[in-house]
Amino acid sequence: MPGKALIPYRKPARRDRQRKTVKLERIQSAPRPVVAKVARVVDEATNLAFDRFEAMSDLGERVLADVPCEKSERPTEVLAALRKHNAALTTKASADAIQAAIDQPPPCYVRHAAQPGWYKNGQDAFVRPTHVVGAIPGIAEVLPPRPEPGKKRQIVFGNVGTIEGFQRDIARRARWSTRATLMLGVPFAGPLLRLLGMQSWGINLFGKTKTGKSTAQVIGGSVIGLGTEAALPSFKATITGLDQIAITSNDGVLFVNEAGLLGRNAYATLSPMIYGLSEGKDKVRAGESVYASDAAASGWSLVYVLSSEEAIEALALQAGTTRQGGEVARCLDVPAVHSGNSTVFDRRPPALTDEAFTRWAHRQMAEMREACAANHGVVFDAYLRGLIDLGEELKPRAQAYVDEFVNSLFLKDADGAVNHAARNFGTVYAGLRLAMDMGLLPPPWRALAARKAVKACFRDGLKLSRLRDTTLEEAKAILHQRLTEMPLPRKQEARLDTDVGFRTTEGPDELVAIRSTEFVRWFKSDSAHLQAVLSWLDEQGALVKSDAAKRPMGRGYEWAVTTPRAPGWKGKCIVLRLPIPK
Repeated sequence: MPGKALIPYRKPARRDRQRKTVKLERIQSAPRPVVAKVARVVDEATNLAFDRFEAMSDLGERVLADVPCEKSERPTEVLAALRKHNAALTTKASADAIQAAIDQPPPCYVRHAAQPGWYKNGQDAFVRPTHVVGAIPGIAEVLPPRPEPGKKRQIVFGNVGTIEGFQRDIARRARWSTRATLMLGVPFAGPLLRLLGMQSWGINLFGKTKTGKSTAQVIGGSVIGLGTEAALPSFKATITGLDQIAITSNDGVLFVNEAGLLGRNAYATLSPMIYGLSEGKDKVRAGESVYASDAAASGWSLVYVLSSEEAIEALALQAGTTRQGGEVARCLDVPAVHSGNSTVFDRRPPALTDEAFTRWAHRQMAEMREACAANHGVVFDAYLRGLIDLGEELKPRAQAYVDEFVNSLFLKDADGAVNHAARNFGTVYAGLRLAMDMGLLPPPWRALAARKAVKACFRDGLKLSRLRDTTLEEAKAILHQRLTEMPLPRKQEARLDTDVGFRTTEGPDELVAIRSTEFVRWFKSDSAHLQAVLSWLDEQGALVKSDAAKRPMGRGYEWAVTTPRAPGWKGKCIVLRLPIPK
């Protein structure tokens, strides 16, 4: 007999509230395919075609796999390619989805460029390692080179920050350093080389630690998307993969940090590396002329910047040899400091003592490194778009800027290697001028100051190399000989009828004034010698002018003339501040 319930059942009380009924409607949606064909891909580096398939991984991430077209109609090949990338697929459950994707026509067609740089040596699009600037009419889409499966990138570029941040925190500060100006201009020169039919060339920026040479390289690297010193390729990586790392930097710039990593036999490694990079191929052809290579047929075209504690010339001497002239023209040593300064900053703001200037320079370097990490890569895209927009005007304008720079050096009697190196540095000036024309280097950037900065770097490099500008050397020798041989009276004793000049003191400066006609006669009316020595004196700050803003113009010398007065003497003169540099 059943027992009684321990808890008596009670019927629930009736609620007066009306009961609501919620009706659930099924939303019809097309399920996302497990596998899809997303593109037909052509790899221009190998001329191979692929079908690109998409699936999802076990973690819900997008998976892409390229299957060669001769295999892309086989479900097993497509499944295997996707499974290599951890696609969430199985042989039985995904068979229908894979077959449906194979039967689907490609929704778009894309081409992976063979290498970075100007697309097919044209001027409509520039391929960067991470994206493409510009477009090619008639081609659906051009993409950067197709990465090889399993291969790690040796240089990782980025686009971070803003153009305004670059201009405010990097470019404005770089004006206070001729070396930083040079490094800033080098990336702008890279895309011009192939357009101008010029060969690859390089710079070795050398100097002691803590002078700021690495900071100068980072400033240049920030233009192309390398915002820190760690992002710059090392010598070890460059030597082991010279061809691949150079192709990655095609039509651009390659910064390589610290040759000290090469050890005691540095020159034995550097010399073939310089020939290989300059020739545009991974071959050493030291016996060939520096001018013989066909730039259009080269595997790459670039400017490369090395850094070292010592000049390559010194490394060669340590190895018991000397550099060949062709090698020097390919890669010029440039000291990291100018005119006895302690850092790369050599243009001093007003009212700073030596000690304060050094502290200021180190503070600028620290702040510029932070700014480079925060703003890199974006300005190069804007520069490339500006070059593309110039169209047919680009080449003649760039060539005019190169010619302007070379003509300002007055290298009429210099040998071919010196003129070749001058044209190389002229491309840096051309790049800076084009960036200024585009508004990427706005005021207070000035064309004259940029040209003087690049000229200072070139002249300093020329002094240290085995190349010599014979015109200037001869003119300087004549000047020093004349000043030594010609006795000049003091200002108070000068006479108009007998003296060609006089000496005087103004504050801490010892000055010498030479009648301009006599000064010209010293150089036997040789315009090249006269222009070379006047330009050099102006650059050294040894030329006293009536108007400090006047600069060399044409073949005349009136820009350098002033009219000092003495009690018994007056006339147009060339006034020099002593001592004259050697």
